[in-house]
Amino acid sequence: MSKPPLVAVIRDEIAQRGPMPFIRFMEMALYHPEYGYYTSCGEKIGWKGDYYTSSMVHPAFGELIARQLAQMDCILGCKTFTVVEMGAGKGTLCFDIVRFLQKEFSELFNRLQYVIVEKSGWLKARQQEWLGPLFPGRVSWRESVPSQLEGVVFSNELLDAFPVHRLCVGPETFKEIFVDWKQGCFVEALADPSTPRLQQHWREVGVHFDRPVQVEVNLNALHWMKEVGEALHRGFVLTIDYGYPKEALYTPMRARGTFLCYFRHTVNENPYEHIGEQDMTAHVDFTSLAKVGSEAGLCLLGFTDQAYFLMGLGIAQKMEEAANQMALSKEAASDFLAMKQLMDPRRMGRVFKVLIQGKSVPGEIRLNGLQFRPYPDLL
Repeated sequence: MSKPPLVAVIRDEIAQRGPMPFIRFMEMALYHPEYGYYTSCGEKIGWKGDYYTSSMVHPAFGELIARQLAQMDCILGCKTFTVVEMGAGKGTLCFDIVRFLQKEFSELFNRLQYVIVEKSGWLKARQQEWLGPLFPGRVSWRESVPSQLEGVVFSNELLDAFPVHRLCVGPETFKEIFVDWKQGCFVEALADPSTPRLQQHWREVGVHFDRPVQVEVNLNALHWMKEVGEALHRGFVLTIDYGYPKEALYTPMRARGTFLCYFRHTVNENPYEHIGEQDMTAHVDFTSLAKVGSEAGLCLLGFTDQAYFLMGLGIAQKMEEAANQMALSKEAASDFLAMKQLMDPRRMGRVFKVLIQGKSVPGEIRLNGLQFRPYPDLL
């Protein structure tokens, strides 16, 4: 069941302005100020919601990220170490990171300024209610990344939920998918691109097909990376998300693209059901993301997947400790299975990728999370 008021708003805009690019439909479905999926109240993450994130699986995920942040702090040597999390969801990852730093890196904790940038007013209120009293003076909220930042900007499963353009690309085809309203329902139609930026971007991607293929282009993610690169004065950008290098993302093997919807832990490809009630995602083009970052002054430090990232930070030792206690403790068995899920090569371990970039940092640094790199350099 879709939200009737949201359907009416979208339908009325089409009636007034004509068919809308799919990116506009996705933007309204996810981020309409009153009825959007992310901006309205209600559980989105966890068993009561529609999907899980890695931070919900086991605290080890946040604790190992905290270890990587501690190493980055040592490299930077800042008086105040600022960490900016973009889109903190329920706040679980922030809690696990800050609590671990408080316990294991007390000197760093005393210099920590953890900033959350959250678009959803409902989620922001919940984060403030929970995290504010736990870490007074350490966690704060802002509308955007602070300028001239020294520290780390990181995101986990943020960019895949940015509204995307959906295109049909072939040897003699370059059309955009638009959304229309006919005979009481939403329908798709192909038309000329809504912006010349799409053709320019696709020329830069440089991928060609011998038959028509659907692809997604996330110009919003590229704009976000440009803004982050320009705001960062010195430090790191850590991006964890669904996605691939362009050669693996844009291929005839993905003839329908990577666009998916999540509703109550089931996956579908129909954005015109459960409008305002389901998540929508598309995989990230990490090659283009790294390229835009480079143009904004960020150097590519490494690209890997979640399993290798966590392995470099010590998850194997944590799993071994849990395995040794499994016969004595049901909790240890549960811990082991949860960490195994984070590493599962069929799911979280390989699907999630980790991109780390730096600005004004030593060129020969060896970050622990980048010890294992299964992919060639993106640039």
